[in-house]
Amino acid sequence: MEPLRIANPHDLAADKGVQKTAIEDLTSQHRDIFTRAVANVLSSEIAQITYAQIADGLPLSSVEMDTYGYGALSGDHPLHTKHTSLCPGALEKAQELHAEFNPNSLQLLYEYQAASPGSRAFQTRLIELIAVAIHQMAVWIVKLDVSLHKDDGIATWEPPKDDATFWIRNPNGPPPTLFQHTFYRDYDQYPEGVADGVGYWAEARILGGVVLFDRRDAKFNPSVELKTLPRIDPNAVYFHADRQGTTYRIYQLLDSQKEQLLDYLLSEKTPPAFCPLPILATNDNRRRVDPEEHITDTGIYRDIWERKPPPWGELDFRIKDVMDELDYPTMDDWDASHRRGYEKKEEMYSRFDEDPDREQQK
Repeated sequence: MEPLRIANPHDLAADKGVQKTAIEDLTSQHRDIFTRAVANVLSSEIAQITYAQIADGLPLSSVEMDTYGYGALSGDHPLHTKHTSLCPGALEKAQELHAEFNPNSLQLLYEYQAASPGSRAFQTRLIELIAVAIHQMAVWIVKLDVSLHKDDGIATWEPPKDDATFWIRNPNGPPPTLFQHTFYRDYDQYPEGVADGVGYWAEARILGGVVLFDRRDAKFNPSVELKTLPRIDPNAVYFHADRQGTTYRIYQLLDSQKEQLLDYLLSEKTPPAFCPLPILATNDNRRRVDPEEHITDTGIYRDIWERKPPPWGELDFRIKDVMDELDYPTMDDWDASHRRGYEKKEEMYSRFDEDPDREQQK
């Protein structure tokens, strides 16, 4: 039987053909645009509040519950009564860390240096580098270990075993971090482990979603045919949000949304006069991708290790009998996605029938 495919961040094939360069090797124009864009993002209120929570050591209760599934914690978790506002000094600490963060330490994609400023390729790679910078700053703060809540037991709290909500959501006990994006918790295969999970959470909070790209090319050959995939566009930008009131599915940014983001990043005034962050999906974002499918079959991802395929026994949101316009802007989209959900369900039953002693993959 075909084994579960798991991306390995240390697999050299995953990075084959990806060239990187240091910031000091960039032309002054490329370097100045990038560093100014980082400064613009860090000047935003949403970035300051997000990084302040990481420096604090815990998310705010309101933020923890602001996910598609209304949070991963049960209602009686002490976070919801003991962390409704930032601790004294957390915001100031985050601002101090902003000043210390050195984006020059990042390795940049060679494609950014090779692209002409103003070109579509340049704009797409700039957005990718900003996503990486936002992510890596979160990783850096986590690794500094400046949490104000190391010994108060909030992060490690667990309820009695009869608290069904908590244990269904956290069958292995308290999660290793409370900064969680539902779809980006494969800590065992991330280069920076749990810290990378916090990085994905941070970029989703600040930008509106984990930032993904179209990695398909003319030789793209998925193992299954997915009729809902948008056409190939190497300059398309996708977001994967985890917020109340917006879709859990991956959505392609509209040209107008991408333009807003670029105007903000490229503003020569810091902070820019207008901040579009976070950028969330509307019904106009009609090019969507099902996160239930493996990234090697969709070709929509940033790093090959970011998400494992969902376990075969996991509930598939797509098999709901009622169309949710939040997730499916058109009936055709829902019908194709719904049908694919049932196909995977039938495939799951078939696999279990072939090997009844096989444990559910986790």
